[in-house]
Amino acid sequence: MTESNATAREEDRPAAHVRKRNALLSARMNAKAISTSALARKSGIDQRTIERWLEGETKPQRENAQAVAHALECEPHELWPQLFSPPRASGAGIIPAVFYPSRAHVPRDAWADLFGGASEQIDICVYGGTFLFDTVPRFLDLARDAARRGALIRFMAGDPTSEAVHQRGIEEQIEHSLGDRCRMTIRRLKPIADEPNVSIRVHGTPLYTSTFRADSTMVVNPHVYGSPASDNPVFILNRDTAVPVPWETYTTAFERIWATAHPVYRIDGGS
Repeated sequence: MTESNATAREEDRPAAHVRKRNALLSARMNAKAISTSALARKSGIDQRTIERWLEGETKPQRENAQAVAHALECEPHELWPQLFSPPRASGAGIIPAVFYPSRAHVPRDAWADLFGGASEQIDICVYGGTFLFDTVPRFLDLARDAARRGALIRFMAGDPTSEAVHQRGIEEQIEHSLGDRCRMTIRRLKPIADEPNVSIRVHGTPLYTSTFRADSTMVVNPHVYGSPASDNPVFILNRDTAVPVPWETYTTAFERIWATAHPVYRIDGGS
C-alpha cells in the first residue's frame, strides 16, 4: 500500500492545537518492542502514515487500523478507544472493556486524552487521588479548560476526618498518610474551585471503587483489600458499547456518594 493510497482515506487532520499523541499505540509498540519501520513492514501500512497516527495528526480508517492492530496482536479499540468500539458481547456475562493489570499501567497520556477531550462532564470519585496531579500533565489546566467549554466538573475526594478514610489507611498500612493525601488533593483543587461548572466535595463512604468519567468514557479502578489503588486493576468502559448494567451500576454509585458528600469550597472560592 503506497503512502498516497493509505493517506487518501484518512480523516482530515485536526488543528495543531488539538493534536494528541496516541499514547496507547506508542505503549503497545513499546510492549511489543517493534519500531515504526518494522510495524510498517508487518502491517503493510506506510511508515509515515503510522508516524502521523502516533503524533495525532491523522486518524485511521478501520481497515488500516485493523491491519496495524493485527500486527500488534490486539484490537483497534485498544489503540483508538475513542474511534472504534469493542465487539459487542455475544454471550451473557461478557463485558467489552479495555483492561490494564494495574492503574500504574495506564499510560499518562491516556489520562490527559480522557480529560482533555471532555465537553459534557467530568466525574471523579477517589479518596486521595494525588496521582492525578503528579502524573497527568497539566491536570488542573485540563479540568479548567473543560469547565470553560461548558463541561460540568464534579470532583469528590475522601473526607480526611472520616472513619472510612482512617480505616482504609489502616488496611493499607499507611494509617494517617491517606488522610494527608486527601487534604493535599483538596488544597490542590482550590485554584479551580471558583470556576463556573466546577463542584468539589468530600465524602466519608467506604469506597470500593475509584471512578473517573469523561463524557461517554469511564475508567473504573476497583479496590482490593489491603492493596493501594495504584496496584489494583483498571478497566475502561464506553457508554455507547458497554452493556447497560455495569455502566449504570457505577454511575448510580457515583450519584449516591455525591448525594452524601458536602462541599469543600463556597461558590466564591472560600473554604
